[in-house]
Amino acid sequence: MADPSTADVQAELKEYLNSKNINSLFIQIVERLLIEKPDNPIGFIIEYLAKRYPDETRAAKVGHAISQRTGSLASNLTLASSRVESEEEQTDSEDDEYLDDIDLQPTTVPKKIVRRESVSAEQVGANTKQPELKIVPKSDEESTRINEILRENLLFKHLDSQQTDQVKDAMFLVQHEPDDVVIREGDAGDNFYVIDEGTFDVYIKKEGVETKLKSLGPGESFGELALMYSTPRSATCKAVTKARLWALDRISFKIILQATTTARRKQHKSFLESVPTLEQLTEYEILTIADALVEDSYEDGDVICTQGEVGDAFYIIKKGSASVIQTDALGESQEIARLDMGHYFGEVALIFAQPRGATVKAVGPLQLLSLDRRTFKRVMGPMETILKRNMKAYKRIAASNI
Repeated sequence: MADPSTADVQAELKEYLNSKNINSLFIQIVERLLIEKPDNPIGFIIEYLAKRYPDETRAAKVGHAISQRTGSLASNLTLASSRVESEEEQTDSEDDEYLDDIDLQPTTVPKKIVRRESVSAEQVGANTKQPELKIVPKSDEESTRINEILRENLLFKHLDSQQTDQVKDAMFLVQHEPDDVVIREGDAGDNFYVIDEGTFDVYIKKEGVETKLKSLGPGESFGELALMYSTPRSATCKAVTKARLWALDRISFKIILQATTTARRKQHKSFLESVPTLEQLTEYEILTIADALVEDSYEDGDVICTQGEVGDAFYIIKKGSASVIQTDALGESQEIARLDMGHYFGEVALIFAQPRGATVKAVGPLQLLSLDRRTFKRVMGPMETILKRNMKAYKRIAASNI
């Protein structure tokens, strides 16, 4: 058990970090560094702080303050960056459906910050001629198969039908024999793959020894992060059987998705910030949720969730209305609540791992933002805290038990 005085000090430090929003500040700085990759990071940080917080930097005489704290700031930035990378690895390691959990960074990295070149850093369509999208012929069966896989992939499931078709059309067939290496640890990554046929084993090096991590089969995918960043592969993927894969290159991905993804993130962030119950979330928490949200549309009378079923998603109403209907032991149903824009439902069944306590139906056209169970568990900590702070809203939702 921790010494009481130590616990008090830790609590005091944590309160200070939270009250001054220090974690969010460091995350913003590290994010900008990784995006811009300046040759002079300290100068960049000074300029960034001066532009973003002009009053504070003037009051603190930023030039003198920074000169005294450069070493400490650089150390903290390295720590913040490593913590961001660690959180990504921890989150992704829980997801056995995708290989991006092992595609984060090399097993052995230099002590300095590993710089990822984001998709936004590639100047496609900025001052250069926009490349034409590939159209690779496919059979109807192949097209259907690819569509099924894309619908289940977090990176693509939010796309509309036109964008999904563009991704599908740009994918090209790759075939491998047993023991062929598709990606090798340490190599540059530039393609994303979905498995159509065959089995693959994934290996990583631990203390110089190649160790099998897991196996992948039809319908699974790997290499998503190669579309987003140009870090070296941190795993080797080897064919166990004869195999067929569909691949998508980074440039095609950027053309199709970058503008949509950026606009979607800003739109979701703006919407979440307008929801009063979520106003206490930090910017980082808002962005984490915004990136994970999936948008779904429903027509009048469509059922979103059914009383008695296992809950597998959390929902926020973006536009429209929904009716909450509960059926008693005698089989009689009645509307117990009407939910509108900004209201949310479904989190209680996920938090307490119990069946839905009511049925929710669309009243007219309805647009929802949703988080699946895995993603909800990853980000629900701050959201649950917000719910409990707002006990009136929490009790109302808990009473509906949906």
